[in-house]
Amino acid sequence: MDENFLLQTPLSRRLYHGCAEKLPVIDYHNHLNIKELAEGTNYPDLARLWLISDPYKHRAMRICGVDEFYITGGASDYDKFRKWMSVLPRLIGNPLYDWSILEMKRCFRIELQPCVTDADRLWETAGKILARPEFSVQALLDRFHVEYAAPCAAITEDIAVLERMGNAAPSLRGDGLTDTVRQTADGLEQLLQLQIRTLEDYYAAIRRRLEDFARAGCRFSDHALDDGFLYKKPVQPAEALFERSRNGGLLTEEEKQGLSSEILRFLSAEYAKLGWTMQLHIGAQRFTSSRLRAVAGPAGGFAGIGNCCNVKSLTQMLDDFEKGPYGMPGVILFTLNPADNAVMSVLSGSYSRDSAEGMVQQGPAWWWCDHLYGMREVFENLASFGVLSVFVGMTTDSRSILSFVRHEYFRRAFCGWLGEKAEKGEWDVSEAQLKKLVEDVCYFNAKKRLRL
Repeated sequence: MDENFLLQTPLSRRLYHGCAEKLPVIDYHNHLNIKELAEGTNYPDLARLWLISDPYKHRAMRICGVDEFYITGGASDYDKFRKWMSVLPRLIGNPLYDWSILEMKRCFRIELQPCVTDADRLWETAGKILARPEFSVQALLDRFHVEYAAPCAAITEDIAVLERMGNAAPSLRGDGLTDTVRQTADGLEQLLQLQIRTLEDYYAAIRRRLEDFARAGCRFSDHALDDGFLYKKPVQPAEALFERSRNGGLLTEEEKQGLSSEILRFLSAEYAKLGWTMQLHIGAQRFTSSRLRAVAGPAGGFAGIGNCCNVKSLTQMLDDFEKGPYGMPGVILFTLNPADNAVMSVLSGSYSRDSAEGMVQQGPAWWWCDHLYGMREVFENLASFGVLSVFVGMTTDSRSILSFVRHEYFRRAFCGWLGEKAEKGEWDVSEAQLKKLVEDVCYFNAKKRLRL
């Protein structure tokens, strides 16, 4: 893996080395541990940094037959690391193979060669490096040239710790606001020391917390529209549904969908008022193995790809968002099912607004799709069905701080694809135009979304 990895043409190399490589990183959606970021301490060993928090690696280990004891079980960090190193050489073709090499190269300047590198020596060498002050959590963000990182935080989570950091701010994880309304209301009551009895009380509490998030630098929210999601108008007044739930009453599935949809409409208006971008992650099938869910938790790396999205439901929801008192917030549509790529790209032209670029747009290849094949497919769809130049670019959506190398992977993939297109004669564009496109997609379009 030399300096021209994924860069097959001279033009691709010029675009990457002369332009993309030097740009800072804006990562607008990830799952980094806020407590670890705030404490700024060093990782105790390579497993804690590289493996323990990464469900991508856990999934690959399971596929290769590793016992759960060495993945999320009681094995020592060292033994888990050894198992991972035994699996890595088998992952040729999987992006984890390339990412792992990049992670070691960029973090430690270690040339990792799967099947050749001595695992014990790597463990010892990296462990000594990690003990240095310049390898604290905060220093690692600086090492990856991170200008802004947005770890997800629930509405009741302590976000004050992020206000002390110059390059990290929360991204609101909004699922609890709509899916576990009763529990979230309880948490808001305790946090804000107030009573929540009505839907209006709930909305008032949410507004107070959104102001707190905004002061902490939040500019993004996130909602999962998992496989089976339906957007519905409530069959009864939402106020009555909320109060029944608040008082311990049960709601039917249809009533839950109606109340959730009503709260989503409210939230979209609040996000628009604040100037935030609303991210919608569509199509995950999170309920596969109940055994693994019990062992590894809900984010343990065993989710699947759901069916194609319900387009009618999605468009009705976006239409209602647009009718809100402040119009529609910026919306990024992530699809986990590649069959929906064209659907999402086309919708970028369905909710345009005067003087607003990329109001609704498809997000980058996400989760199981953020590899070279998946990224190139999204590039093709955005260019063919939408407008590539307004694309907001890459975000890691990862729990591992080393995953910031995926921005490099994305930029190499993008420059490689652009260079091939131009040199094949498919596009009649100047090199200056392509450099501007690279700068916008890899950095400036995301920066515009921050509105800091």
